[in-house]
Parts: sequence; structure tokens; C-alpha cells
Amino acid sequence: MTQEASARQVAAAIRGAAVVAGETSTSVRGADWRIGIVTAVGTGTVDVGTIRARRIDAAYPQPAVGDQVMLSQNSAGNWVAVGRTASAATALGVPLPPRYKPAPTDRASTTAMADDPDLTMTLDANSTYLIEFHLFVGAPTGGLMKTEWTVPTDAEGLKGVQGPGSAATDSSADNISMRAGSHGFGTDVIYGRRNVNTNLLYAQETGVVSTVTGGTCAIAWAQSTSSSTPARMGLGSWMRATRIM
Repeated sequence: MTQEASARQVAAAIRGAAVVAGETSTSVRGADWRIGIVTAVGTGTVDVGTIRARRIDAAYPQPAVGDQVMLSQNSAGNWVAVGRTASAATALGVPLPPRYKPAPTDRASTTAMADDPDLTMTLDANSTYLIEFHLFVGAPTGGLMKTEWTVPTDAEGLKGVQGPGSAATDSSADNISMRAGSHGFGTDVIYGRRNVNTNLLYAQETGVVSTVTGGTCAIAWAQSTSSSTPARMGLGSWMRATRIM
């Protein structure tokens, strides 16, 4: 081997060693970022495989194993979880697809509460949701409609209701008696009626539900007094749930 060839080999080896050093040393490589899946949650930290990253509450609240997160590394080699890019559970601040009634549901001769077949969703465990029900309600003279919420047994929160008061019996939806209150999820709310059960009125029920175990959230309803003329939950009634924590 000539002296010139040997010198070229030495130079190539030096360049290769420099590349390896740059790839493995943060002081050479500088800052870095990547996307990964959380494998463990600690106190103020999350693990993404072998990387342990500091977590900032304001940027990344309520961490969970399975979250997809963005990580950033400074030149000293320290990692921080910049924020969640996809949640292991329902994404924060993004409403679930609304549920609506494609056809009315009628219930006669019953005061037994039952979940509406259309207005129901499943809530994740250890989560907080903003829940909205927008209801078109109607009932006969002898059996006004009553509602309550089905939520997981360990859920906490209150619901607010606005709608026709139980004394509303007018032929018009204008200038009728109304109700507006805050109640427990299981408190019965009785709504008034128009002149016939097919002339519907509008009621809105909203609230914040915090879960531990998760499970079904639905509007349950029945007649307040049994009547052979059915109460009706009307076409187009809908609900929405948005996870906020």
C-alpha cells in the first residue's frame, strides 16, 4: 500500500468517527425532537421507551399510557414532552360525533325510566366531559315527559336544564311558562306540553361529567304519569360530548 493510499484510509476513518460522534453526542448534534408513544407515567415525567421526559402540566395535562406525544431535546441531552399529538383516550377539546334521532321515539303507559335508544354515548374513565342534550319533547295531558341522566355510578357533576315548565299546556310555543335550574344527574325533570303530543317543545340540558370508571352517558325518559297516549322524543333531538380533561 502506498503512503498516499494509507493517508486516504486514515482520513476516511477520521470522518467516519466524527459522524458517529455527531450522531451519538448531543453536545455535537445539538437539539432534537421526535414523536413517540408513552409507555409509563411518573410524577411530572413520562417515559417513551427508554427516554424519560419532563412533562409540563399546562402543555400536556392528564397524561396516559398510549398517548402519542412530541418530545424535544436540548443540547445538554434533556428531554421535555412538548404536548399530546394523539390521545390514548378521546382527544381533548374535540367533540365526539354527535348522536341524533333519525326518527321519533314514542313511549306510552309507562313511568319506568329507560335510556333513549339514540341519545347515548360512552365516556372514557378518569375524564371530564362537557355534555349537551338538545331535546324536542311532547306529551299527552295525563302523562307529561320526565327526564334524567344515565351516567357512570361514580361520576360527579351537575346538570343545568332549560325548557317548558311542567305547567306549560298552551297551544303555542311562545310566551309559555319555563323552567331553569341546576340538578343532580338522577333528579327527575318534568317538562310541560303543547295542545297535543305531536306539537313539540324545545328543552336543553347541559352539564360537566367527571368519570372514574367510565361508561354510558344517556338521556333517560318516561311519562310522569302513565297514559295510553304516548310521550314523544322528537326527530332531530341530539346530544354531544366534548372531553375537556
